Amino acid sequence: MRPLAASSVDTVLQDYQPRILRRYLWITTALHLAGFVLPPMVGLSIRPETVAARTAGVVLGVFALVVLHRGGRRPSRRAYQVCTAAALLATPIVMSGLVLAVAQLLCAIAAMFLAMYFVVFYPKRQSRLLVGCLTGLMVVGVVVAPTAFTLVPVEVDTVTVKAAVLVVAVTCVLGAAEMFGSLTRTLIESASTDGLTALLNRAGFELAFRHALESAGTGQVSVTLVLIDVDQFKSTNDHYGHAAGDAVLVDLANYLAEHMPSGALLARVGGDEFVTCVVGEHHAELPGAMAQLARESPTPFSFGAASCTGEADPLTALYRTADRELYTAKQRQHPPDPPADEPTLRTG
Repeated sequence: MRPLAASSVDTVLQDYQPRILRRYLWITTALHLAGFVLPPMVGLSIRPETVAARTAGVVLGVFALVVLHRGGRRPSRRAYQVCTAAALLATPIVMSGLVLAVAQLLCAIAAMFLAMYFVVFYPKRQSRLLVGCLTGLMVVGVVVAPTAFTLVPVEVDTVTVKAAVLVVAVTCVLGAAEMFGSLTRTLIESASTDGLTALLNRAGFELAFRHALESAGTGQVSVTLVLIDVDQFKSTNDHYGHAAGDAVLVDLANYLAEHMPSGALLARVGGDEFVTCVVGEHHAELPGAMAQLARESPTPFSFGAASCTGEADPLTALYRTADRELYTAKQRQHPPDPPADEPTLRTG
């Protein structure tokens, strides 16, 4: 895992992804099951191809739910791939067996939510590919569906009905993905990343830290956290202006992101202060790596480190200890001026 920068929102979102996907699968699977019950209640018969399509949708949904359940709170990447494929296929397959146009449009609502899920939880290129695949499969499902009807089983011009369904369904899916999915992801990125450096902010770092801690397991997990502070930053701002200070912060952020050890989280948590941490096996190597980076950095900085093992919620204690170490390092590097001699009153 590389240090978390602009794309780190994907790591932050991993806390929510299994819950959202699980709810989507539960709801759509329940709706597909309802398709076996509702038509007879209003006096409509279910055609064999409809039964087959709905059965396939239910089987895919249940299969994906089982895979997610076995993955626990942190499903593997493989589990997500399997569940994504199942969700991607289920709705178009169900649409391919539906007779009523209104039923196909109701299925398109499920596809809308799936498209929004793709845009929120996957990187841009991958989400566009998934939304494109979903749209293409949905088009195929409508085209190969049995003779389409509008609201009642009275046969009308099949081509016209299918064309209308396709226009509405495709517009809704692509519109939902672009408008609501992109907006949601943008809001999450704004809330969890620093606008100046594109690193995580404090809120994003704390979410990513908890995710890394939980992903490391339930045993005696070791963590090392380092607080970083730019040397003489106030002087830079005072003498050269805040634009120059911003440039210093961006340069240091880029330098750290490029040279941090593999597996390190990195964030700007306020002002000229950055934080990085490593959870797990190589945590003890972080202070040495930071010392080397401090010697070679074109932007001078000081740092303080803290480590712990086996604590359930160590972040506050690590912050406090690292902050004390940082203060000590700053004092060693830039000791305060000694107080002036107290003036004495001359007499005589």
